Amino acid sequence: MWLVILAAALAPWAVAGVPEDVAIAADTNLPTELRQAAFDRVATPGSVGTLSKMADDAATPKPERWIAIRALGPIGDDEARVALLHFLAAKDASARMAALGAIGDRKDATLSGYAAARLTDPALLVRAAAAEALGKLGDPSTLGDLERALQDPTNSYRGSSLWFRRHLVESMAAIGTDAAAPYLARALDDADPEVVTAAVAGLEKAAGFSYKEGRTADQERTAWKRWAGR
Repeated sequence: MWLVILAAALAPWAVAGVPEDVAIAADTNLPTELRQAAFDRVATPGSVGTLSKMADDAATPKPERWIAIRALGPIGDDEARVALLHFLAAKDASARMAALGAIGDRKDATLSGYAAARLTDPALLVRAAAAEALGKLGDPSTLGDLERALQDPTNSYRGSSLWFRRHLVESMAAIGTDAAAPYLARALDDADPEVVTAAVAGLEKAAGFSYKEGRTADQERTAWKRWAGR
């Protein structure tokens, strides 16, 4: 019986247009399956124009603007690419974050330089989104960008490392090629224990084994530096 009731309740949404589907996907009170289905319907090339207009409209509720931008990610055409670069330069930090999330979903390495440029964004949350996007894009050429961000003094406050720096190392690890090993090894000397922990985890993932057993923390770091420089 409940299936019949649910079907009747959802019947008006069966023929929803792009704005209606964006509203459904953004509504956290709805079932996950329903929201995902709505998102999948709008994440198609024919929706790019409407999605862009919605995201550009200040009257569009923020959750819907977020969905409109994120839906551009799975769309692989040039129109969606241009739209993502437009929102990556938006004044609104949440729009920049959404664009970075969509760029990560797109997995287009030609956009990795644009994502890396946001590692110095004025908003720390945008920097974190940029790091996550780079991890998803998996472009080894951005490892240097991540390391420079790790060393950037603006990512510390009064001598204390900010939480965001750990995400930089996790993104290095997510790139996951042999090229990442030296960068992870250098991060072992960082003053922030969370950064060091993330670097060790990344090296363990890359190597497929651990140096923890029978070693002190200093000995473990030394062993990983030796392995990374092999």
